[in-house]
Amino acid sequence: TSAGMDGSSDWRFKTHLANLPIYYEYKADGIDTTDAIKGTYLDNYRQIWDLYINNATCEPTLLSTKTGDDAVAEFVTGQAVFYQNGTWAYNDVAELGDDNLGMLPIYIGVEGEENQGLCTGTENYWCVNAKASEADIQATLDFMYWCVTSEVGTKAMCGGEGAMPSGQAGMGFVIPFKGNQESTNPLVNISNQYVADGYESVSWNFSTMPSEEWKNGVGSALTTYAADQSDANWDAVVTAFVDGWAAEAAAVNG
Repeated sequence: TSAGMDGSSDWRFKTHLANLPIYYEYKADGIDTTDAIKGTYLDNYRQIWDLYINNATCEPTLLSTKTGDDAVAEFVTGQAVFYQNGTWAYNDVAELGDDNLGMLPIYIGVEGEENQGLCTGTENYWCVNAKASEADIQATLDFMYWCVTSEVGTKAMCGGEGAMPSGQAGMGFVIPFKGNQESTNPLVNISNQYVADGYESVSWNFSTMPSEEWKNGVGSALTTYAADQSDANWDAVVTAFVDGWAAEAAAVNG
């Protein structure tokens, strides 16, 4: 599909796709965050970006105007067979039929990636206010425990249509606890199968990206490069990625 760089779509590439070179650099260096990304795997990032933009439904020069809705439409109408998104996008593509949907890891040409699974993780966490009363803190922790261990709680968290005793739908979440249930979302179950088969999931490292401004700088440079795929324009992507990271990390850290 079109790798749209409109605001409804660009997060897929300046955040989710950008996670791959970050993940592999962290893995190689044995770290889980940094104030100075080196860009070790940015040549690999270029390879996957080139594949996306040069084998798509539109000319690369048009990507600045393409939206997330465009990508969905191209996929569900059969104009494209590959669409980068996650399990949360199932309802957007469900009309294709479950038997016509699958998921593949994002391969960028890194050694050993034949053992790579899907990118998986979260940017969202439950937090308990440490300044609340002890009674409120304990009640909150008890409720959170109930949500992921009790029959009703796990049905509410994980269930699909009609999962609740009242007949209402559950929230359809994936929970990283023993009470997690088989999902009515086939993409979730495909993801779980990769784990069960022993593939190594790619962790999400979005929380270590220094700022939204950094993402915007990378996104802008990717868009410029797509329109004119010169080495100089890729150098600008590298600058936005590496120098921009250092600058934004310094600004955030004061």
